[in-house]
Amino acid sequence: MSEKPLPPVVREVIAGLADAVGARDDARIDRLLEQLVRIGSPDALYELRRQLARGPGSP
Repeated sequence: MSEKPLPPVVREVIAGLADAVGARDDARIDRLLEQLVRIGSPDALYELRRQLARGPGSP
């Protein structure tokens, strides 16, 4: 994907989603996914996929 860094707000949403998935917090996952979809960045979705693939507790 793109080499430019994601905006801080996008990184925060992705980190929150990764935490929510680890905690199995469905309501929080839904809310944060909705925010990410509204942002509409393919790079953000790629980064989310990458972080979730690492598993919970990975930096």
